[in-house]
Amino acid sequence: MNLKRRKASTAIAALLLFSVSQIGLQVGLAESSSTKSTASIPQQIVARLTTSQPIIVNGQSADNGTSIVSGATIETGANQSATVNVGPLGSVDISPNTKVVLTFEQGSLKATVITGCVTVHARKHTTGEIATDQGSANKTDPAKEGTLQNCAPAGGVPPSSTTTGGLFGLGWPATVAVIGAATAAGLTPLFFQDENNVQVNPSGAHP
Repeated sequence: MNLKRRKASTAIAALLLFSVSQIGLQVGLAESSSTKSTASIPQQIVARLTTSQPIIVNGQSADNGTSIVSGATIETGANQSATVNVGPLGSVDISPNTKVVLTFEQGSLKATVITGCVTVHARKHTTGEIATDQGSANKTDPAKEGTLQNCAPAGGVPPSSTTTGGLFGLGWPATVAVIGAATAAGLTPLFFQDENNVQVNPSGAHP
């Protein structure tokens, strides 16, 4: 009788030990799978909008503090400006009358200018980039902080450089003004004619 009880006790103990070991193995595998799944999911970067008045983001009105995700299209009207803070990557300043598409991920911050002007401030370990519909205009060196600026006139061909651009580096608006002034100056003598349509000689001598 005692022998039967011992055998029964031994069998029960073995069964309990096997059950506990199986439960421990399953828990361990579950924790390992959970750790691997968590590590494989990249952390999404969410930017924040700073603006004194509502602007348009993806066709909808957006106020100060709105979350901006990668791929967003941002539009400002006259007398409207905004800044998008992209956390560890840097920030993007958006001028009035500007339409731009922002894309970003770990180590990359890109602004595709459709119209208007933007300034990209890229932090160290981030490649800042400004592009137009013609392709990439310029990039920063990820080894150090960098700043890029670009303006694309509405209805015109955007400049290929991210520098100020224009004649003698004056910028495109100033260049247009200088060319216009030069053209007007060249046409000025045409208006100093006498009644016989003969140009007046400033020295007073007659031909």
